[in-house]
Amino acid sequence: MTGWHLRLWRRSMLWSRERAAAEPGVSLRTYKSYENAEVIKRAVALATVTLSLTGMMPALRTQQLSAERLLQLLGEMTESVSTEI
Repeated sequence: MTGWHLRLWRRSMLWSRERAAAEPGVSLRTYKSYENAEVIKRAVALATVTLSLTGMMPALRTQQLSAERLLQLLGEMTESVSTEI
């Protein structure tokens, strides 16, 4: 995952940089350095997967998202993280 991908992820979550830094508990300065990096650390990429899944859980509970679709999305997200590292 590159910093550009991280920026796209953050925008898809409709988050400001401040919120994107606060969620995993890093400083705004550190988060900005992630978005400007050629390649980000695997831990940061995995954090994006975790935060994305956390955001999907309410949709699963209300059956707006099927368990099968959630598993498919999880597979796609983790596959992209493991192939880029």
